[in-house]
Amino acid sequence: MKNLLKSLFAASVLMLSLGASAEEAQGPSLWDRLGGEPAARQIVADTYHNHKVNPIVKNRFEYSDDEYVKQRVYEIFAMATGAPDVTYDGDLAAIHKPMNINEMEFNAIVDDVMAALDKNNIGQQEKNEVLAILWGARPAIVNMNVTTEKLAPSAEEAAHAH
Repeated sequence: MKNLLKSLFAASVLMLSLGASAEEAQGPSLWDRLGGEPAARQIVADTYHNHKVNPIVKNRFEYSDDEYVKQRVYEIFAMATGAPDVTYDGDLAAIHKPMNINEMEFNAIVDDVMAALDKNNIGQQEKNEVLAILWGARPAIVNMNVTTEKLAPSAEEAAHAH
């Protein structure tokens, strides 16, 4: 898992700095540019709050141990953004597989993270890098066998509803 997160981080940094000089690419880590631990913990807290009020995903968090979930998400976020001395010993795919998370839910989660980054005045470059990390983790989180087409009414169902 640690290697997966490091790989995701490395890939996102590589993708986003393709046009940068070698000198620019060796600047502060994403973790440092986000503001380190205090900022990361606030971003995680704001993201979690967003999840708890988001009608698309709030039911998934109804019976969660809020502090436990926030700590685990903090560990993932910290490792993925280059924090020193933070470890996450979980397995994203194993944890998320039984949840059967669909595309719509994943997109709602990403929206919640982006809103938390906005609330914390995070710059566009850093938001892009976080988005790349999230998108890189998507295969471990989304169950591609779960579709959302049944969530929207068909044209016939919509016509009868009026």
